[in-house]
Amino acid sequence: MPTSRHGGGADGAQPSAAISAVGLRKSYGDKTVLDGIDLHIPAGSVFALLGPNGAGKTTAVKILSTLITADGGQSQVAGHDIGTSPDGVRAAIGVTGQFSAVDGLING
Repeated sequence: MPTSRHGGGADGAQPSAAISAVGLRKSYGDKTVLDGIDLHIPAGSVFALLGPNGAGKTTAVKILSTLITADGGQSQVAGHDIGTSPDGVRAAIGVTGQFSAVDGLING
């Protein structure tokens, strides 16, 4: 789990989370693609989600950006619950994939 070198405030409190997830789960039929992941990404930090193909990275990003729903767990993005405040999540973030959908449209 990533930690901030800055440690938090003068009272030792943890910095607020940009993203937090506890027990995030997703299955497609009998195939489990996320099996209870936990994340705590402090606000203002840089975080990379790395892993082999099929590890669940894209599924996690799709859930956290409210493109698909989780089967279980709790998660907040920018202080907004992804289940009860998806509009708040979407207003607070920007997401782009590895490949742009407009690449084939650009000439030059």
